Amino acid sequence: MQYVYEETNRLDERCYKNFDLTPEILMEHAGLALARAVKKKLTCKKSALFVCGMGNNGADGIVAARLLHGMYHVSLYLPYELKSELAKRQLERAKKVGVVVVNELVDADIYIDALFGAGLNRPLDDLTCKLLETLNAKQGYKIACDIPSGILNDLTLSPVIFKANETVTMGALKLALLNDTVKDAIGDIKVANLGIARNQYETPSSNFLLRKSDLKLPLRIKKNSNKGTFGHVAIVQGAKEGAARLAGMGAFHFGAGLVTLLGEKPKKLPIYLMHSDTLPKNANVIVAGMGLEMPFDDAALKTLLLSNTLPLVIDASLSHHPLINDIIASKKPVVLTPHPKEFSAILELTCKEKISVEMIQANRFKHAKHFSLAFPHVVLVLKGANTIIAHKGELFINTYGTPSLAKGGSGDVMSGMIGALLAQGYTPKDAAISASLAHALVSRKFTCNNFALTPMDICKGLKWL
Repeated sequence: MQYVYEETNRLDERCYKNFDLTPEILMEHAGLALARAVKKKLTCKKSALFVCGMGNNGADGIVAARLLHGMYHVSLYLPYELKSELAKRQLERAKKVGVVVVNELVDADIYIDALFGAGLNRPLDDLTCKLLETLNAKQGYKIACDIPSGILNDLTLSPVIFKANETVTMGALKLALLNDTVKDAIGDIKVANLGIARNQYETPSSNFLLRKSDLKLPLRIKKNSNKGTFGHVAIVQGAKEGAARLAGMGAFHFGAGLVTLLGEKPKKLPIYLMHSDTLPKNANVIVAGMGLEMPFDDAALKTLLLSNTLPLVIDASLSHHPLINDIIASKKPVVLTPHPKEFSAILELTCKEKISVEMIQANRFKHAKHFSLAFPHVVLVLKGANTIIAHKGELFINTYGTPSLAKGGSGDVMSGMIGALLAQGYTPKDAAISASLAHALVSRKFTCNNFALTPMDICKGLKWL
């Protein structure tokens, strides 16, 4: 895992105070990291244009241009009068070594956005929006310095944002780079060291970026075992029986020893899935919500879910039903797996807050953290382009998901996978993290057309992780 921060100004201040590193030292290292990123895309026949703003983000770009000048064809475009004293000093140095400053947006092979970075606290004006539109329309490779311009520090967006192929962010990862709304604008993210090792620059954070190494597969180490050793997942089947079947397939393929579907006997069932009218005595977890069609027998379902101590995985239709209040009030271990619309319904039912899908998507981190603090015994898996696992105020962000997963049934498979890990002894938080990672990483291994992935492909792909 890697720490992620809402802002890094306090980390910079800590460098000044504790390590006697000056702002200028940090700036030189920021410029060097940016220059290295640009250099990888340059040859002697290619050109780079640094579009620099009035503050220290612009100064980082000016430093990078100075470092590359003499070996490559680089130029500066400064659409605003410089305000930062450091930026003014860096421009003087760049001019003295011969860096060309142009008066208009010229064509180049590489465009570097060093306009605003992480400090932007207001929507961009019309002139800047037009500048970014022009840059976005250019054919060259695009690199953003720190954060693509147009992303505000409260995670809201200006009407136009710079669309980068690559973002070189300074010092540490920032939440603003990981919101769903900017997934198509940030490109590949690289973190630049600022004159000190990253583990010394950073301090503990409650936000984490998940890495592939955080995936803990349910590998079978114990040789003296049987099917009961690996748990029994019970899945509530609704009117849309296919959803429960997919959840069952996900649970079975992710290591559960036994999987039983509860309810009316389905018309077709894979031979490795079982069926029962009642909850099996040896069940270890209940998965419910997918495929339920309202109205259903509220009292019977409440008894099934709450008359025992088994952990629950709750998805889909139950997000919209008042029974969610009873489930959360029971204090049982619960994993909720909503998409944004379902999360909006959950917030209205449990917190009496009417928050639209658009508001949730604008700042998923804030709403997920708020919910996790209100209900610390619940693990929230907020699905999206970057899925968030929230628990007790901590956020674990999974950026590995692909558009291939945007298919009906994909979420049902993941709910079953979470249930499988719970049945095998994982904690709710660890089950949510590893199931989410496995689910996303399978989609990355899919080598056919990205529109063709099916829920069954996800189940089959778990074999090769």
